Amino acid sequence: MKLIGRLMCIIAATQFAVGTTAAESKRPDLTGMYGPDVKTIGVSLISSVVPEAKFMEISNRLVRAGYRLKVAPNVLESKVASVDRRKQLLEDMWMDPEVDLLVFARGGQGAVDVVEKLDWEKLKKRDMRVIGFSDLTMLVNSMLAKGVGHPMTGPVLTTLCYSNQAAVNRMRDMMNGCPKDMRLRVVKGGDKPVEGLAMGGLLDRLHRLTLKGWLPDATGRVIFIENTNKYASRTDEMLGCMLEKGVFEKAAAVVICDFNSKQPKEATRKKLEEFSAKIPCPVFSGFPYGHVPNTSIIDFRRKLTISPDGTLSWAQGNGHLSK
Repeated sequence: MKLIGRLMCIIAATQFAVGTTAAESKRPDLTGMYGPDVKTIGVSLISSVVPEAKFMEISNRLVRAGYRLKVAPNVLESKVASVDRRKQLLEDMWMDPEVDLLVFARGGQGAVDVVEKLDWEKLKKRDMRVIGFSDLTMLVNSMLAKGVGHPMTGPVLTTLCYSNQAAVNRMRDMMNGCPKDMRLRVVKGGDKPVEGLAMGGLLDRLHRLTLKGWLPDATGRVIFIENTNKYASRTDEMLGCMLEKGVFEKAAAVVICDFNSKQPKEATRKKLEEFSAKIPCPVFSGFPYGHVPNTSIIDFRRKLTISPDGTLSWAQGNGHLSK
């Protein structure tokens, strides 16, 4: 009952003032970050357990920003729920008519087991906007492959805890339909602009999707890829496998995002340049996306262009741009 009481307080907190700690007051204001038509955010969990303090901090900040939260019952449980329960709770949240946007409390491990069991025909009945990241790379790219919902990749709530002001501003611009142009570094250029739609996420999960045959068709897509220290030692293996499987053959371009590595940055950069030379499409780097405070939201439905000099431009307007 104590746990349920805490969750109900989060859900109902828009009805009264929520106290602000000194640490929270220094964080970016999240008002309007998810766009003008998002009033109720559904919070799900299909991966690892959530540190309660972090979850309560970011929940309070979202409530102060004017959002109502509907939180899945397993979010603050001390043990990971069964696969069947995580699946059911995700589907229930997805189909809830009050929920305008579905986000996740955290990533971690375990999404693949849930994704494998989802009732995709049921989920097709609601064009839900879903933001997933890290382990949720498995979900948002499977959505794209199945033609279900509106997938985006961007911070889970525990990542949003440490997002900086520039990141929040960029996410707000994206979700309000007015993303700004950005200059990328040209790693391997082309003689004409790149045009397409996005896909991508955490390299380790893109590699797993490739091995399972679940990766969306990358034809005409711009593939955004990030990595973390945890998987840095396997970068060559994973990229090599995706190359061998033909993932990049018909892609419009590849954008190398934040590649956390224990190696010096120059060594990592050189390695990625060597890899870029092997793939047939243009390659760019420097987009702020990954397990870093400056991360962004990437909308898989929003058309984009990248000029030969590396200027990235997103289509303007409402998020439901392409199906």
